[in-house]
Parts: sequence; C-alpha cells; structure tokens
Amino acid sequence: MDESTDVSGLSILLFFTHTHKKTTQEELLICESLKTRTTGEEIFDVLNKYLVKKKISWQKCVDVCTDGAATIVGKIKGVITRIKEVAPKCSNSHCVLYRHALATKKFSPYLKSALDVGFQCVKFLKSRPLKTKLFKKLCEEMGSDHQNLLLHTEIRWLSRGKVLTRLFELRNEVNIFLKEHTKTNL
Repeated sequence: MDESTDVSGLSILLFFTHTHKKTTQEELLICESLKTRTTGEEIFDVLNKYLVKKKISWQKCVDVCTDGAATIVGKIKGVITRIKEVAPKCSNSHCVLYRHALATKKFSPYLKSALDVGFQCVKFLKSRPLKTKLFKKLCEEMGSDHQNLLLHTEIRWLSRGKVLTRLFELRNEVNIFLKEHTKTNL
C-alpha cells in the first residue's frame, strides 16, 4: 500500500494485492484519488468503502506492506492501526524498496556527482514536451535503437542504472541535441 502525489499535486492511494490460489498473483486492487487530506483515517475510509462495495472481507487481509510513513503506521490514527482493529490477525511489514532508496543516500561524493550530472541532463531533455519530441525526432533521423531517455524514480534506485545505461547508449544523440538546443533555450 502506498500513498503518492502525482505531478499535478493529486494524492493517490495505490493498493496492490497478492492472491494465493494455485500460484501467487499480484494485481492492482485500488487506485483512488484522496479528495481532501491524506490522513490515516481518510486512507482507511477509502480502503474500507472499496472492500465493502466489492464484498471483500477484511479477514482476508493477512499483511500490509508499506513505506513506514506516519500516516500509514501511526500508533493511534494510522491506517495499519485501523486495519488491525477490523482484521486483528493482519500483520504489517516494511517495503524493501524504501530500504534501497535509503542505500542511495550513502553513495560516495564522486559517484553521486557523476550520477547527478547524468540525471540533470535527462531532466533537461524531459522537462518540456517540445524538447522530448525534438529529441525523439533526432533519434529517429539518426536511426538510433531508442527514441527516448528514461526517468528514474527516487524509490527504485536500481532504475538509475537503467537510466544511465540508456543515456550512455544515446550519448551521441544527446551531445548533438544539447549543442543545438542549449543555445536556443527551448
């Protein structure tokens, strides 16, 4: 379960479920916007209304994996506390992806500096739709294997490697684009 804010400032609740029948399956159960505040009570209310509407028993909830944010795990008003009130056998765990994000905070200054330069370059090229379209057109004209750069997420630090790999693969295209377009300030 995660609560996140998209680029437009809209708070969204994401709730994935693992079902165990013959095989384990992971599916997106809920993707709902949070209309007002992102408190534990409001998040629980969205979850509860959804489960009631779909006639899913809280007793089927055996574990909730979260990022450990206060609104989620708070001892008095957190979502986990509220869930445990209706599903006492439910446990909770901390998502490993957030531990990976913490690991990136300990990069050496030299590696961090190199990564930051690469990510600034990608951000520049992805910052405006026009830049992205022009870069794609350049890549198509040059017959590149890829037509766009990737963005990384702060949570999944392994995605940074994919971003840098793609940046390296498109290094000639990026070099040409930056030489042509940093002067014109798109």
